[in-house]
Amino acid sequence: MAVSGFEFHCPTKIICGQHALGKLPAELASRNLAHPLVMTDAGLVKLGIAAKLTDVLDATGIAYELFDQVPPDSSMDVVNEVAHLYQQRGCDGFVAIGGGSVIDTAKGAAASLSCAGVDFATLQGSEILTHDLPPFIAVPTTAGTGSEVTLVAVVADTKKHAKLSFTSYKLVPHAAILDPAFTASLPPKLTATTGMDALTHAVEAYTSIQKNPVSDAFAVKAIELIAANLPRACEQGDDAEARTNLALASLMAGAAFSNAMVGVVHAIGHSLGGLCHVPHGQAMMMLLPHCVKWNLDHGVHAGRYGELLAHLDPARAAQLADASADERDRAACEVLFALNERFHEKHGVPLTLRELGIEHDKLEAVAKQARYDGAALYNAVEVTVEDALEILEAVY
Repeated sequence: MAVSGFEFHCPTKIICGQHALGKLPAELASRNLAHPLVMTDAGLVKLGIAAKLTDVLDATGIAYELFDQVPPDSSMDVVNEVAHLYQQRGCDGFVAIGGGSVIDTAKGAAASLSCAGVDFATLQGSEILTHDLPPFIAVPTTAGTGSEVTLVAVVADTKKHAKLSFTSYKLVPHAAILDPAFTASLPPKLTATTGMDALTHAVEAYTSIQKNPVSDAFAVKAIELIAANLPRACEQGDDAEARTNLALASLMAGAAFSNAMVGVVHAIGHSLGGLCHVPHGQAMMMLLPHCVKWNLDHGVHAGRYGELLAHLDPARAAQLADASADERDRAACEVLFALNERFHEKHGVPLTLRELGIEHDKLEAVAKQARYDGAALYNAVEVTVEDALEILEAVY
């Protein structure tokens, strides 16, 4: 295989497995953290999940501050509020326990602090940051976003009804703790949508115009782990092996797309989140097979989706061992549609925008915003407003 020049960056220390949380005090000590700001959301507090972490800190006598008001969609106002609280309480690092919104809020606040507390909105764009973040440990409670290893933060501008992307190698957390205890209680619907979010990261990373051999390796392994473990985790939530494998898959997919970037699925998904408040994982799940079909219909990624078939569905791949590249591509797309149908039938996960109550007249605005989303730049073919609208109509 001919390899052109590329870069791959994943400096995060990974602590993975059952009881991994027990290593948090030692990790804090190794980074000289004596007074971290623990960030989470009210839902995780109510469910007692955040207490699993704070109990560990309490048992070892580690002083900390707690911010538990991160909203479902991270916002500029909250990012700046957290940065102010951090300075006011004399904190010396971050521990973020939650999903992508919590971790991205921590990224935003940490980035603001690294730049002398400036408004995070002024840092929008790519590689604006020049200083390192304060020590930052991420503890994901979903297996979907991969935010614990990515260089991206997506934060909502509630005034403009848009999701803004911030990209910098400086935004990558310093350590990630993956413990299946944090995802065991996720209900099937959320398990399915977050898992399909991770699958989308891996598929788009593998087919991005910025892909490379290292990101491919991470993406392929992530796809293999998700295909083998997501149905198990949905049906048996306390399956520690399946939960651990999904957490690792999410991280690997995050590392893959953090270097290779994503594409049309995320471009449209970001707009659905900003304008229609569709949860990110739900948007990714609905859009993925339709966007894969759209790419194939436009002659994009010929053969690449078929290369993933053996990892998505080994039995189907074996049946099509002598098939053409186009047949294998189409089969991979069919597997994605079938996965969605399975989760819809077994767990009631919505598959259309209509089911979510989205008004049809909003689609044009979503399509226009998607056209200029940064993720669209990495799709192998240009996505016009008409193209985005065609995909949205298919998902409606």
